[in-house]
Amino acid sequence: MDMRLNQDQDALPNGTTDVATEEAPYWDFLCAQAAAEASAALACFAFFHDGEPASPRVVGSRFRSCSAWRDAHYQTLWQQQRFYCAITGTDIGLDTRASGHYLAVPVSRGRLRGLLLLEYTEPPVALAPARRRALDVLAAHGALLWRELRRERELNAHQHKREGASRRLLSRLKSLFNQAPILINGFNARGRCILWNDESERVFGWSFEELQHHPAPLSLFYPDPEEQRRVMETFGAHNSSEFREWRPFDRAGRRLTTQWANIMLPNGDMLCVGHDISAQKDIENQQRLAALVFEFSYDGIMLTDADNHVTHVNPAFTRITGYLPEEVVGRPPDLLRTEDDEDDFGAELRRHLETRDDWQGECRSRRKNGEAYSLLLAVSVIRDNDGQVLHHAAIFSDITYLKEHEAELKRQACHDVLTRIPNRLLFGELLERAISSAVRSKGKLAVCYLDLDGFKQINDSLGHAAGDRLLVEVSKRLGLITRSCDALARLGGDEFALLFTGLHNDLECDEILERVLVVIREPLELDGQQVRVSASIGVALYPQDADEAELLLRYADQAMYQAKKQGKNTYVFFDAELHRQEHQRQQQLTQLIHAFRQGEFLLYYQPKIDLFSRQMIGLEALLRWQHPRRGIVEPAEFLSIIIGSAMEFELGRWVIEQVLEQMTHWCRQGVQYRISFNVSAGQLMHPDFIDELGRLLSRHPEVSPSLLELEFQESAVLADIHGAVAVLERCRQLGLSISFDNFGTGYSSLSHLNRLPVDIIKIDRSFICDLLSNAHDVSMVESVVQLAAALRMTVIAEGVEKSEQGERLQQLGCHYVQGYGISRPMPAEQVGVWLQGWNDKLPPQ
Repeated sequence: MDMRLNQDQDALPNGTTDVATEEAPYWDFLCAQAAAEASAALACFAFFHDGEPASPRVVGSRFRSCSAWRDAHYQTLWQQQRFYCAITGTDIGLDTRASGHYLAVPVSRGRLRGLLLLEYTEPPVALAPARRRALDVLAAHGALLWRELRRERELNAHQHKREGASRRLLSRLKSLFNQAPILINGFNARGRCILWNDESERVFGWSFEELQHHPAPLSLFYPDPEEQRRVMETFGAHNSSEFREWRPFDRAGRRLTTQWANIMLPNGDMLCVGHDISAQKDIENQQRLAALVFEFSYDGIMLTDADNHVTHVNPAFTRITGYLPEEVVGRPPDLLRTEDDEDDFGAELRRHLETRDDWQGECRSRRKNGEAYSLLLAVSVIRDNDGQVLHHAAIFSDITYLKEHEAELKRQACHDVLTRIPNRLLFGELLERAISSAVRSKGKLAVCYLDLDGFKQINDSLGHAAGDRLLVEVSKRLGLITRSCDALARLGGDEFALLFTGLHNDLECDEILERVLVVIREPLELDGQQVRVSASIGVALYPQDADEAELLLRYADQAMYQAKKQGKNTYVFFDAELHRQEHQRQQQLTQLIHAFRQGEFLLYYQPKIDLFSRQMIGLEALLRWQHPRRGIVEPAEFLSIIIGSAMEFELGRWVIEQVLEQMTHWCRQGVQYRISFNVSAGQLMHPDFIDELGRLLSRHPEVSPSLLELEFQESAVLADIHGAVAVLERCRQLGLSISFDNFGTGYSSLSHLNRLPVDIIKIDRSFICDLLSNAHDVSMVESVVQLAAALRMTVIAEGVEKSEQGERLQQLGCHYVQGYGISRPMPAEQVGVWLQGWNDKLPPQ
């Protein structure tokens, strides 16, 4: 710029060229502050005397088009009074090649006139009132600085000291700096703070007094020594007047984002002008983060304008749908329509968004290649401050895998893993639907509960893998005879359920059930062996028996147990009378459980004697119920109710415990009796029986296990002969003797006798009562005695009521007997008295 100066006390005296040159840092500082305040690229001052043709003097930054500016241009700008508004070089006659964008602020103090000129790279926006006032203040301070510099030069023309000038300048400008709305501070060459304006105190939190006395104030803002070193290096850099970004800490420990320009004073001090752009940076970071989220989101994102035309899609959109951005931008978002009823869905969604600004749900669509997929879609309406719709944002996830996995889990939850047919849960749902349909059509249903006969033996002998193959084959066979309107399910173990719908009469149901029995009985080869099973089926009919799904299945289950009792390989329809009896049985069981809890059960003991020596060889413990009103009740009246219930095992355990406690009591009295006790089928085959028996024996160490005799009936081992053998062997290992009770009444007693670990055979009382008149009974008893002798087993005859029966048994070779003819069962405390009386009747030896 041209630096020519006029001689004038208030304006342009001789020698002001030196003033402008030597004080250039102050002008640079002031111009930088003005440019920052007005968001301009550059700023400069032009001073001239009003009314005289003197050439203006220009100080400050050099415009990019400075060579095109002439004195007349400044004069024209002043004369036209075009202040505070955007002007171009063309407006004031500049060469069009150098034409730029400018804004002028008038400078006036006394006779001094001038301009504060601002240069922009783009047309400047209108100045806000606050900015206009700030620029007026800066213009006034420019005039003041010009005049003060002139006066200072006149006063110190020959003794000017750079250091003194700097300090005086700072002193003069402190009031201006303190009120400035931007960050202004200063540091000397040693890094001590010499200037700290009010804005700096507000932003950073430290007062000037605190920083003035701090030996190294920069360490407060930049604790990291390396970062502190880089800041100090900028103080002496040739380009330090350019704004650079730094991130100092404030007093609260927050990291700020700021921009600083440094101006070196003649004495080496540094003036720093800065802006806190933390909020601006936060906004930029949020925008940048939003852009990154949009770009790298795993979910597909699509934006549409207010007219519902696609404006943006992210890469995940392309990955999920297969459509490229250029294929969808500018078009309606038709590709996200649902697979079915797409028009209805679109209309419903639009109606929803008219009243609410968001929607979320699942739907089905198709990719570009035609593949169907499931998506979780969320649509939001984006509005401006006035509530007008700007955009619609659709965010969606491909949940095809999740839906397939959900379907698989549901299938697994509703289907048997082994056979792949419905399980109990799904069967219940199908039955509910069938009942609802039957209500409308007034139709009939048959619910069948099927249990395989003989499955356990095959499973135990050939292994679980073979048993599983058998179950799969049975499910396939049953599936072949069921219609599409029927249902088949595996309820668990070897139990299946069948549902037959659309029945017209009971005969139709009979025909279907006969076919079921036939297909189940067909032989099957497993591991090289041909095996056969049969089925016991219980049937409940809708609406005759019940109109609820749960009741129908329960009644069918009860009927199935009746089929088992009738010899298996058959089907039985639910009988309401049997149900009534079962209900009565449950009531009786509840009464028995209450009696057991109240301690109303007790044990009686019946002696066994040797026919030849007449000596007592032991006692059998027999259960009795001390009824509050009826007195002593024998087990024949109540034991059948307990069998098969949860009380069966608990009562059996109590019997063993009572026997052991009584034997311990007798041992302490100095007597030892051999005691036998009865074990039911449910107790013997219970998985905890052996462990519980061992615990009871260990808790009664005074009782020798060899004095205990376990009695079981053939029915206890029929269902699982192999398992029964294993349990009885364990009992033998514990020291107990094993007694086969009621021998001769079963289906295959002799074959079982050969396999079971038995020490004693007890001939059933049915063979003894007619022994004196029935030759067949005599032959039977004689055969059992001879068989037992051959197998080295002991024989005891039950039910001896007459002395003649004892004599005949003695003739047949039977040594041991018990029955009413010897003694009725008695309480434990009467055993000693009875035994004394019995022994007193014996003939002397």
